[in-house]
Amino acid sequence: MGKDILNDAVLLLDKHEGITSYDAVEEVKRISGIRKIGHSGTIDKFASGLLVLCTGRATKLTRYFLDGNKRYRGVIRLGIRTDTCDSEGTVISRIPCPPLDSSRLAGLVGRFMGAQFQVPPVYSALKIDGRRASDRARAGEQVELQPRRVVIKELAVVEHDPEAGTLTVDVLCSKGTYIRALARDIGDELGCGAHLTGLRRTASGHFRVEDAIGIDELREFVRTGRSKGAFVRGPLESLGFMKRIVVKEEAVPKILNGVRFVKEDILAVETEGEEPFIILDGSQNLIAIAGVDIDNWSVSYLNVFSS
Repeated sequence: MGKDILNDAVLLLDKHEGITSYDAVEEVKRISGIRKIGHSGTIDKFASGLLVLCTGRATKLTRYFLDGNKRYRGVIRLGIRTDTCDSEGTVISRIPCPPLDSSRLAGLVGRFMGAQFQVPPVYSALKIDGRRASDRARAGEQVELQPRRVVIKELAVVEHDPEAGTLTVDVLCSKGTYIRALARDIGDELGCGAHLTGLRRTASGHFRVEDAIGIDELREFVRTGRSKGAFVRGPLESLGFMKRIVVKEEAVPKILNGVRFVKEDILAVETEGEEPFIILDGSQNLIAIAGVDIDNWSVSYLNVFSS
């Protein structure tokens, strides 16, 4: 009953632990009957949380959600290093964790805030000469990954459990940041090592996990048409964070054929928001996404959406 509205849309899925992002997408395909589905950023198999899925013609939008900041809640086990930097790996060292008071925790937060270069975990999906680093590591190869620039925009210790030896952290970070690597580096900073024992993505760009539904709930939605929240978003709603231009009806055929529209074709401009611009007709239908320089007047189409 609920299948029809799932196509050509953005779906917010709450992935459960124990399955890969790929497997989650394949399951959504089976449940929905939609063959074309993409996602805007993977989550580790052992982790849970928000996957932003784009279906049908909306898969063209995936690129615009990839660059958004991500928010995570992670649990770090201090004093134990693993080769994968998470609880699925082999323990490679055990060192007692030093006492942590509020001053030391504050210093730790300050140390890892802001722009920095982070070495990704060896066991990652990053490719070296066309082959995943994790596959090379499992084959016994010596793997060296280059540091990558990431930005930790917010970092807070929300719980410290000395008996369990854990820190629970809330992290807002740029795309490409590995929370497993952050856990590893925090352990190294303390001199005792650490690994990540739990991870949940709570936000991706402008989307929140509170609005997402799980696989079982999606299955129920397809059967009954009922769900607890607004996990399905139309393309225009999903791009609400962008700047926008509304054009006259006579400009629409030009745009759909990739011809640049002119200033005289504009009905309204909204410059509050992020670039690029979404281009709408007078009925608020999405017809294109474009880079637009208003002052020097240049238009570069990134996507054009035929009806």
